[in-house]
Amino acid sequence: MTKESLDNYYARIRSEEREALERRISGAYSRAPRLKELDDARSKLFIDLGARRINAQEGKCLLETIAKEEHDILLSLGLPADALKLHVRCELCNDTGYVGINNRPCACRLLRREKLRGVEGINEREVFSKFSSEIYPTVEQKKRALNAKTICEAYAKSLPNPEKPNILLIGMPGLGKSFFCNAIAYESIKRGIDVEFVTAYSFIQGILRDIKEGTQYAVRYQTCPLLVLDDLGSEPNIPNVSFEWLFAVINERTIAGRATVCSSNCTLKQLSEIYDERFMSRLCDRNTTQVLMLTGENLRTI
Repeated sequence: MTKESLDNYYARIRSEEREALERRISGAYSRAPRLKELDDARSKLFIDLGARRINAQEGKCLLETIAKEEHDILLSLGLPADALKLHVRCELCNDTGYVGINNRPCACRLLRREKLRGVEGINEREVFSKFSSEIYPTVEQKKRALNAKTICEAYAKSLPNPEKPNILLIGMPGLGKSFFCNAIAYESIKRGIDVEFVTAYSFIQGILRDIKEGTQYAVRYQTCPLLVLDDLGSEPNIPNVSFEWLFAVINERTIAGRATVCSSNCTLKQLSEIYDERFMSRLCDRNTTQVLMLTGENLRTI
């Protein structure tokens, strides 16, 4: 989903709400013409206040009187008290998609962006609230999964500045690593903290695209508040690209204290055979990384 099309989405819903307001006003005025008179009186009152023809205290009393009569008329018509006001679908951003003085993306914008990405986006199915321990076949596997959930959920709630910025989830396929990655990412965007969720394979493809097209999308991998790098170790080994960029991004993010979550189907021993000691030292540093090992049976084949 591009920025332009997201902006178009917000422009559309603002337009829809303005049109809905006009219909509500027209309908209410036709049923109770006195409401139009009250609105005109309010407008004149603001003009008089601006011109200082009446003082602030007198103006306040008159506005309260107008509001009281308006409320009573709406109530008699069976209409809600806010029937003549513009409605917004997100009270945090007032349907602009941005919040704060720095115009950060609102949580609603981030959620909308991921939904429109389809299967490639962060989904609302694999989230902490939908975690079930009943799917695990053994006590030990359930225990490890519950421990991982506790740690990952606490990590997500502490974003964007967790005590240790990195989490590494390792284990065989089908043990729930991608579930926890998605759950962390979803909790993050739900709180308005931006996330880049990417597989290691797509990460390298993005780097190659930057090199070929002269773009700088990979900068986002280094600067976004949370990077979730799924399936580490499955990426193609392209000389002078794969390892160098993976190390650069993880190293820079760790130095800057930016949150990074990695998952891998490889064991630590297998990862050490793929990457050099410098990379592994940064990836598994006890001072900056919580390593969570999931074991047991593949839940996809049970």
